[in-house]
Amino acid sequence: MSSVTIYDAVIPVFIKGLKTFDHILNKAEEHAKANNVDANTYPEARLVEDQLPLTFQVQNATKTVKTNIARLTGVELEPFENKEKTIEDLHKRIQEALDLLSKVDAATVNAKADNEVDLPIFGGKVLKVTAKEAALSHGVPNFFFHLNAGYAILRSKGVPVGKADYLGSFLGQ
Repeated sequence: MSSVTIYDAVIPVFIKGLKTFDHILNKAEEHAKANNVDANTYPEARLVEDQLPLTFQVQNATKTVKTNIARLTGVELEPFENKEKTIEDLHKRIQEALDLLSKVDAATVNAKADNEVDLPIFGGKVLKVTAKEAALSHGVPNFFFHLNAGYAILRSKGVPVGKADYLGSFLGQ
């Protein structure tokens, strides 16, 4: 009987989630074209006035991926620049994160899973946890928070995305 490794529990999940984000952005572009809407109004869209926009949701989901790659491999990565303005920019940002994930070595991740890392949390506090704990208790949930927020923002703008669009990448569709 094989067991699930930290690599198995995190890296493929990020890949599938980013593919979902890319897919719903494609659906947004299709919806905009069909309804004579400028798709580049979507990056600044929000659910409510005091929420951060779609651009931030993509930026933070991909930042979470990059941060967790660094924690799980022990390799520091240059931060993203956060200069995305258009749907095309968001697609490129997602692709950059996917490219990073495609280079992650499973053996390295699994070997470094118990290394201690810093996990900054609310109020400026920093927890000392293992890379595995950081990924499973913060990284993956935070990633899904931003993916879900992005989905909800686009849905609120009338983009016809549904459960199949959200789960399709996870189910190999």
